[in-house]
Amino acid sequence: MTMSVKTNTNNISILQQEPSCQTMVHKNVCVQGTVTITPSVTTGEVTSFCIGNPLIGSCVGEMRENYEFTVSQKVCVQIPLTFSATASAVEDGIVGNGADLGQCTGTGCTQVVSFYRDNPITIGLIENAGGSIVLGINGNGLSLAVTTDNVNDVLNFNAPSPPTPASFPLDQQYRFLYAQLLAANLNVLALEDLGVEICTYAIEAIAAANDFLATSPPEGKAGALEHRDDLARFNSGNAPGCPFLCD
Repeated sequence: MTMSVKTNTNNISILQQEPSCQTMVHKNVCVQGTVTITPSVTTGEVTSFCIGNPLIGSCVGEMRENYEFTVSQKVCVQIPLTFSATASAVEDGIVGNGADLGQCTGTGCTQVVSFYRDNPITIGLIENAGGSIVLGINGNGLSLAVTTDNVNDVLNFNAPSPPTPASFPLDQQYRFLYAQLLAANLNVLALEDLGVEICTYAIEAIAAANDFLATSPPEGKAGALEHRDDLARFNSGNAPGCPFLCD
């Protein structure tokens, strides 16, 4: 029996073509090599000097075509060595038992801000969350409640003012922060629906951004871009210990 899989636009992600479950392994080994030292003796520029005055007659001793003698010198040979190793992996096979209906649990990936714009998935996530997602804490400071009515404005960097500060450049900085924080919350909701444990980085980055908004005065304050960048790292799949970006 041949089984086909149809793409469902309401799914957060569908594993296709060799799903990447990455891991790291290590092994301590002893790397050995053989070093060969070859002697090398060369002459430099040869010069000769006269000793005393010339003599009339032959040299004293046995006449030869050339004269050889041995010179030795102790040397210390310094040899730089670099030790490393390579590795390869091959498939041994696969073990399985039956099949289950539905999506995989315990796996998932993240999406960037643009994915959630004008997307029915976004509406479903907000409705399942009770109809709103609060960016901040309990309406404090410059907290913003996102609903299905204003979600696209927030995702398009057009969050309302107030709570967005009125003055440039803080108005833009806060709108960027609202969008990334909203996307991060949507990613968390989507991952939780798949049974994925939320990574520590995302939990801490979202909590820090919420606290920043809740403690912001009406005119805003510096620091929004730092929180935006931390959240964007999670949304784009580059945060340590967090899911990768969806294909």
